Amino acid sequence: MTTKQNDVFDDTNEVKANWIKWGKPGNKISGTLISVREMESQLPDKRGEMVKIYEILADSGEFNDIGEDKKPVEEITKIETGEIWLVGGKAGIDNALRNVKIGQVLGLKFLEEKPSKTKGYNPTKIIKAYTTGAMNEEWLKEQKVGDGNF
Repeated sequence: MTTKQNDVFDDTNEVKANWIKWGKPGNKISGTLISVREMESQLPDKRGEMVKIYEILADSGEFNDIGEDKKPVEEITKIETGEIWLVGGKAGIDNALRNVKIGQVLGLKFLEEKPSKTKGYNPTKIIKAYTTGAMNEEWLKEQKVGDGNF
């Protein structure tokens, strides 16, 4: 007999990506940048454009999710050490993270919203990046392959 526990394809067992939602100023994540990739934008007016996705091995953080009404929910989502979270790129984040290396420890924090210059668009969320320059040596050692490449 198959139960939900041992039926890997049961909908309750679906694995979903952890995406940071910048719901309220003060939302933040700290951890190690473990990859940067690109995917096609899902925004209707940006179809065909590629956007960066930053993958972070978390140390800590928290954020307010965005509800179906596109407003932040009150409940805070805690980011636990060792979880992997995705952050969607945008001009400010991309510019700041251009000089951050894979394996470097960083923090991202939502500081404020500024009204959109384009009518009908959401306000611009100001996200700042921080780093001391420290590298996560433990994580880097785990990534080493015979010739030292990742």
